Amino acid sequence: MKIDPTRPAGAAAPGRRAAGAGAEGFALPATAETRPPAPAAPVGALGAAHAVMALQMDFGGRRQRQARRGAAALDALDKLQAGLLGGADSARDLEDLAAQYAQREPSGDDGLDDVLREIDVRAAVELAKRERRGAVRA
Repeated sequence: MKIDPTRPAGAAAPGRRAAGAGAEGFALPATAETRPPAPAAPVGALGAAHAVMALQMDFGGRRQRQARRGAAALDALDKLQAGLLGGADSARDLEDLAAQYAQREPSGDDGLDDVLREIDVRAAVELAKRERRGAVRA
C-alpha cells in the first residue's frame, strides 16, 4: 500500500472479499435458551454521593482529634529542639510531649495514621533520651 501525502486522510476503504467467501455474516444459531440480556439497572448519582460522604465521615471526631494531637506533638518537638539549641532543657516542653504521646489512638484515616506514627516514633525517641539522661544523672 502506498501512502499519498497529498490525499486527505479518511475512513479506510472496505476490503475485497476473498473468492469463495460466503455472503452471509457470522451469527449464533437461534435456540430456545437464547435470551436477550437483561437491561442494566440505572446507577443513581445519589448512591455515589452517599459513598463519598460515608468516606468523609469522622465518627466520634477521632480524625480531627488526632490531627490536632499530631500538630501539638510537632509543636512540642519544635520547642524541645529550640530549647536544646538555646542551651535550656525545659521540663514543661517534655511534659507536653509526653501528654500528646499518651493520647495516641487510631484515627481511621490510613494516611493520617501513617504520619502520626512517624511523629509518635520521634516523640518516643525524645522521651526515651530524656528518660535515659535522667537515669544517668541520678
